[in-house]
Amino acid sequence: MYEQLVHLIEQKEVSFPPLGSGVSESSILNAEAELRVRFPPSYRWWLLNYGGGQIGQDLVYGLDEAGIGAPDITALNKADLTDGLRQSHEIMFYIGNEERFFFDLSRQNNSGECPVCHRIFGEDQDVDYAWTFDEFLQKRISELSA
Repeated sequence: MYEQLVHLIEQKEVSFPPLGSGVSESSILNAEAELRVRFPPSYRWWLLNYGGGQIGQDLVYGLDEAGIGAPDITALNKADLTDGLRQSHEIMFYIGNEERFFFDLSRQNNSGECPVCHRIFGEDQDVDYAWTFDEFLQKRISELSA
């Protein structure tokens, strides 16, 4: 199902761990319980297979299962909610210099996928960027490594 994405990751210079070295299902379940959400299936797949990483200089938040200070989606979103940087139906997972990307969980479909929205600092309106996390990765990797 994600063969095209795996191929793209392998072909481009993306700083993801090797395929298959992601986090455990129990870590994902713990994060979901802590945030009181259910991650989209394509993001869960990425966590299980990669766990975290970078596209260019931008962080794609995963889970810090090893406790080594890696960018952790749970810590980010708890802090963002406390600081008023996100709403309860938004889960931030990607931070660039002047932008953020997040899941809009208020629009999850029957399969559990939801749109990825783009927020540019200083602008009033968020924009739909992709309909799934894997579509987001394909689009973002292609844009930043073109």
